[in-house]
Amino acid sequence: MSKIVCKKCILDSDIPGIGINKETGLCHFCETYSPFSPEEKGEYLAKIEELFKKHGGRGNYDVIYALSGGKDSSYTLYKLKKDYPFLKILAVQFDNGFISEGAIKNAKKICKITGSDYYQLAMQKEILYDMFRKAAQSSDAFPKFAKYRASDICNICITIIKQKLIEQAIIQKAPFIVFAFTAGQSPNPIINLAPNFIKWSRNLFDAQLQKIGTDDKDELFLLKSKIIENMEGTAPSILHPLCLWEYSEDKVLETLLEIGWELPGINDSNSTNCTLNSFACYNHMEKYGFHPYTFDIAGLVRSGEMSREEGLEKINQELSRPLIEEAAKKLNLTLKES
Repeated sequence: MSKIVCKKCILDSDIPGIGINKETGLCHFCETYSPFSPEEKGEYLAKIEELFKKHGGRGNYDVIYALSGGKDSSYTLYKLKKDYPFLKILAVQFDNGFISEGAIKNAKKICKITGSDYYQLAMQKEILYDMFRKAAQSSDAFPKFAKYRASDICNICITIIKQKLIEQAIIQKAPFIVFAFTAGQSPNPIINLAPNFIKWSRNLFDAQLQKIGTDDKDELFLLKSKIIENMEGTAPSILHPLCLWEYSEDKVLETLLEIGWELPGINDSNSTNCTLNSFACYNHMEKYGFHPYTFDIAGLVRSGEMSREEGLEKINQELSRPLIEEAAKKLNLTLKES
């Protein structure tokens, strides 16, 4: 049976679990999609501002911010501080051993521009390489929905960031954690965490690490148990303001270039900060048969923030063989002949 692509987004019938309605030509996600109205977005933004004003100033920082140094995270930090100049922000950049020098330079520059404090979360590269190698060699360490959202390598990396940002928020008594997730990546602008959920998510990640063969007994990647036990007051909330703002890749880049952010020169259509991304996509496609960015890009197309043609072009663009080979060499993995 030939592949059928959804008429509205870019999901297709070759992706496990995706069906296309023969009558409408739409996937299940497009048939049931209900976007935020401008009024609803306005209400969420008003709620976020209310939260900032109500809970700001109670800790060492108001916001613990996930800063990759890429375009989306740099733009979101810039606009966040522009819209809410009173916020005291600690921007955390995770050096996963593959972050480009340009991304580190951009992260530090955007922190200086916005008056945010910069903190680099770094670990021994060999420990990280070992973990990413095990993730690449694993299969089904994450549930189906997680595999739809990202590669196994990226899921590991993203979850480390989430664990350590929550850890920092508790330590710094910061009421908010902010990510630069687009509408395609997060449908929920405000997520209120609870101590029991934080414990559950930590234990879940521990099980996933164990599944790929990593025993994090020193809690390098996991949120430290003692910090959860000693948590005082209300748990932090996670905010995704970028999914409420008008989004255009061209506009984001235009704004950043005007303030001094520089193109990192990575030949990767899906990342402006990480040199591991091409290999992670390659590895995912080899294991599961579809591009790991398909669902996120489909969400952007569905919400009208990206054209269908551009979305199809992104997931069908040839991956960078030099970046794939460079990452494979660092991870001591053998590639199939091209």
